[in-house]
Amino acid sequence: MKFLLTGGARAATDTTVEAMPDPSRPATAEVTALLERARRHDPLAFRELFRGHVRGVHRVVRRIAGARADTEDLVQTTFVEAFRSLPAFRGDAMFSTWLARIAVRVSLRATRWRGRAPLPLEEVGEPATEGLDPERIAAARETLAAVETLLAGLRPKRRAAFVLHVLEGYSMDEVAAMLNASTGAVKVRVHDARRQIERGLADPRGPGSRLLALGGRP
Repeated sequence: MKFLLTGGARAATDTTVEAMPDPSRPATAEVTALLERARRHDPLAFRELFRGHVRGVHRVVRRIAGARADTEDLVQTTFVEAFRSLPAFRGDAMFSTWLARIAVRVSLRATRWRGRAPLPLEEVGEPATEGLDPERIAAARETLAAVETLLAGLRPKRRAAFVLHVLEGYSMDEVAAMLNASTGAVKVRVHDARRQIERGLADPRGPGSRLLALGGRP
């Protein structure tokens, strides 16, 4: 991915997201320091913020907008919009949460414009498998692949709520803030999405028939 910004916010990477290292998410104090430097148009700060959060943004974009040729462009657009809007970021939420909100907006906008393609199974991320036996690991991977395939059939608002709460682990209140909706509305969307996905997983003609426990943070 070429990550290009104008003016003092020009920071670039010469590799694709998939080829980049997968660093741990930067600590809050580190992010705060990087944000202060970025506000002063430090290109190295832009680069570090990008590298520390790009995989999370890429995952949200892919799960909401689907498998599409312009996924990396949507990721870049998310960071461009975020960095241009830094003066408006007051720190009321974590930077990663604020960034995810922008990623959702960019993804839904792209979905409305061009429609959405189902995710191929090879595009699916890996579930957490530490401490599980091989059979449960295989079942977890199969279920996650089936869930992400079934996301294509959800209405955009339901899909966004389900992805953010169940797959990304944000609380209902956080998702409500990110989607500019009430917590009650988000709960309904997650419930309806879960029911729809469960029906798809139970369908022997569908992409999968095993359902593992799915749940985000309370």
